[in-house]
Amino acid sequence: MKKKSMIIIFFIIFSAITLFPGTEPEGTSLFPTMDDFSFDGKIETYTPDTLFEYINGGADLFLNFDFVKLHSLRYKNKDGGEITADIYIHSNLPNGFGIYTQERPTEGVFIEIGTEGYYEEGLLNFFKGPAYVKISSFDLGKSEELILKKLAAGISGRIPQPKGYPAIFSRFPSENKFPGSEKFININFLGHSFLNRVYSREYSNNETILRLFVIKNDSVSESEEVLSKYIEFIKRKNGVIKKKGNITTFTDPYYKNKGKMNFLISGNILIGMFSDDPGIFLKMAGHIIGKTK
Repeated sequence: MKKKSMIIIFFIIFSAITLFPGTEPEGTSLFPTMDDFSFDGKIETYTPDTLFEYINGGADLFLNFDFVKLHSLRYKNKDGGEITADIYIHSNLPNGFGIYTQERPTEGVFIEIGTEGYYEEGLLNFFKGPAYVKISSFDLGKSEELILKKLAAGISGRIPQPKGYPAIFSRFPSENKFPGSEKFININFLGHSFLNRVYSREYSNNETILRLFVIKNDSVSESEEVLSKYIEFIKRKNGVIKKKGNITTFTDPYYKNKGKMNFLISGNILIGMFSDDPGIFLKMAGHIIGKTK
């Protein structure tokens, strides 16, 4: 009898857990409460299959950076002020950083919330770890900036991953760099399907802008395969391939005005840059190579 009673109790508990798995919607822990504001509705969650329902026409850009899910929540106050907080979760730090840099302005009011963010009238965006957070507002009055920064800081504190940029940027040269020019392109760099997972930074060289980029592959053979595909493309376009030492040089027909494309392989790292001066490229690539050893 006792055994039968225990089975019945277990069945009741199991049924309750199954039917009522939790009252808090997914993503609740990421949104702080705000003084003088209340939640306006429930958290809405979107996946790669449904993101277009929320940002029709803009979903593809996010999907290109391994988008995982979006949590969206609206806040309102008694005076009619409104805030929408969108937390886009991507697969990893590089992709969270990468999608942020797609919308980051070249100049702006940059703030130290998350790893990096910026404020403009009516919006505040930042990234931290794999999360890209976009906060927009309406009719908040003169306190708008303060309110958005407070909410952003609260969300940032609830994102579990630490602050920081992709570690590979610490290997790039810092001299003559353009601040805020770092980017991560997950797929189709320069429009080529074989150039993926690319980290880049721009530099000033007299009156020329140089863009140094790195593809971090899983192995030496993968780096060689990527370069081989690029060379095959150039040959199909009747291009000339030159090799001097460990530097491979050619002209990309799509970017003739940018000068010669230079490539160098160092282990699983593939380093590239447009420049008609291979000496400059070798100097800058050498900085990365020196830090990979």
